[in-house]
Amino acid sequence: MRKFLCLMILVLGLTFTGCAYCEESDYVGFLTRLRATPEEFFMLMKKTWSINGWIITGGDHTTSKAKFYDTLMLMQMALSRGDIQEMILPDFVAEYLAKINKDYSPCCISNSGNMALCFGFLKDNKDLRDKWNSALRAMRDDNTLAGFENKYIRNFPKDTSYDYIYGIDKKKRDKENAIRFDRFKDAETIRVALTGDLPPVDFTAEDGTPAGYSVAVLAEIGKRLHVNIMPVNISAGARTAALVSGRADIVFWYEVNESLETQPDVPDEVILSEPYLVWEKFIHVRYDDDDD
Repeated sequence: MRKFLCLMILVLGLTFTGCAYCEESDYVGFLTRLRATPEEFFMLMKKTWSINGWIITGGDHTTSKAKFYDTLMLMQMALSRGDIQEMILPDFVAEYLAKINKDYSPCCISNSGNMALCFGFLKDNKDLRDKWNSALRAMRDDNTLAGFENKYIRNFPKDTSYDYIYGIDKKKRDKENAIRFDRFKDAETIRVALTGDLPPVDFTAEDGTPAGYSVAVLAEIGKRLHVNIMPVNISAGARTAALVSGRADIVFWYEVNESLETQPDVPDEVILSEPYLVWEKFIHVRYDDDDD
């Protein structure tokens, strides 16, 4: 119960005051970035927080250190072991994890400015990037993206009861949230790599199928461009390799800071689509196995 109360207080605006529950941490965890070391990236994050007025609830992170993890699961395991004291995640990911995991306690908010989710392409694949952008613009203009955001992020899961989330109704939940891709005879197949590391935007359902907001966006793009979408699962650290090796034509690219001239997570050989989801805040998540 304390976890949900803390989350409500954070989200409702206790951004400029101290939070007794949040203390300075020795290590914080991030998903792997491809053009920066953990310390370089964390210094950049703290600089961004400072530019935005160091909008952070509690916790002096000036002496904290950072670690990278190739998957969300590895980072969660590190948190439960005590290897790190916080996971720093987009607000929608932290809110979702707090709903489905009774041991997670959101403790801090940091404002990192104009963050966006995009799709990544190799530089010599500009034609496909341009087609993708045209579909995304149309989906933005007709409010399809807004509808998906409400359904798959803001109002997900729609049933937050303990039984629904923790196991009794898993089959029902997966059936309700299943996303189907249309198949077109003799049409081009586009392989899209997903990490499964940003639920509810990008995750893998219990039956092993990709699910979430990004998958719904992909299904709609496939329908509009009349192409067959083939999801491919990869780790965060293998995103560029998936493109260069030809394993994927497109890669789900997360957490792009549109305010920065140089992107610490975008290699030179990669170009990005226009954003299809934007946000500003990260929530810091701690592990709390206190059942009280």
